[in-house]
Amino acid sequence: MAFEALTRDNAATNTDLSVLGAVDVRGLDTAGLESRLRDLGRVQSRVSGLISEVVAEKKRRSRVGDTIDGLLGGLRMSSHQARRMMRESDQLEKLESTREALVDSRITAEHARIMGTASENGPLDEKKMLVAAEAETPDQFRKTLRDHQNELAGDDGEARSERQKQARTASFAEQDDGMWRLYAQFDPTAAARIRKALNAKTDANWRLDNKRGRDHISDRHRRADALEQLITRQSTDRGHEQPQGTTLLLMADYDLVDNKLGNPRLADGTPLPPSEFHKLACDADILCGLFREAGTEPIWLGSTSRHPNFALRAALEARDGGCIGCRVEPEWCISHHTIEWQHGGPTQPDNLVLLCHSCHDKVHHNDWAVEKHPDTGRRYLRPPWQKPPSNAITRNGHQNE
Repeated sequence: MAFEALTRDNAATNTDLSVLGAVDVRGLDTAGLESRLRDLGRVQSRVSGLISEVVAEKKRRSRVGDTIDGLLGGLRMSSHQARRMMRESDQLEKLESTREALVDSRITAEHARIMGTASENGPLDEKKMLVAAEAETPDQFRKTLRDHQNELAGDDGEARSERQKQARTASFAEQDDGMWRLYAQFDPTAAARIRKALNAKTDANWRLDNKRGRDHISDRHRRADALEQLITRQSTDRGHEQPQGTTLLLMADYDLVDNKLGNPRLADGTPLPPSEFHKLACDADILCGLFREAGTEPIWLGSTSRHPNFALRAALEARDGGCIGCRVEPEWCISHHTIEWQHGGPTQPDNLVLLCHSCHDKVHHNDWAVEKHPDTGRRYLRPPWQKPPSNAITRNGHQNE
């Protein structure tokens, strides 16, 4: 019934997908463009609701990892988008009236997301809130729903406080332009402590910048600097700051002819200006390593133990850059033996790859194969339904770590 709801003519707009795509928008006046946006908004809401239904049904029939793979392949989503879609689908599966309103275009996807998040944070009268959602913008509805839940709490705030603590979260993701976005959500008490520390650090930086004649720095830049310093640096007894106890892997090529370093970069290949490279190198623990000419293969940093030592692990991170399957950061990865350790597989670079736990399960349970690209030398995961290149170097990816 939901799919029919998408394809049938809407009585209010008398339009469908084919009609919406048939007119050149350059020929529309302002009123026509506004009407087109309203029609497309209705279609967008319907599609969002239908996707949620399909995801929920697929999740009931298969493993979570298979559902995420379906989103990555079917909708060509990023892994971050796929995880968010899974979470929203789980929320709407418990809010049938909300999902029906979304498919019928009575509310937008943003209204549905607000309802889904609120349903995990406290009680709500779904039908009453849907009436409000149909009449209000998402910004207005967010406040209406918050007030509604405060009225329904009916306790001294202990239960609500505990729910808020359970809703805490943090994520760190790369954006399309190469910048990174830090997203976090805290309960009011934790947020107050963080806000106080961030404001104090920002104010201290402002005072220091004024003394140095750097008062031209914008507030948003100074606030970002303060957050980075709070996370990555610690104060000493003398009031100075030093880097936290972490090791940042920096890479560069050595030119034997000119006797200098070139191509400075982070372990994931992100290029660094020479000035930034030198600045970081002053603060970093130096880890030396030898790589082949292409810069992708460490030269024999093997180990006699099952688990790679620090130097070998760093070399793997420099080579693979993260999980060879989904490209998640190396911090979330394990070192996987393509030929298992108990069967004589050595703990050496050519027998190790980085895999996150999800991709590790694919290798062991879903017959995904670890392969080495014949041209680039990069390791990657090949799903069982995809044929390998004729000259690919295939590993036995089905064996245990």
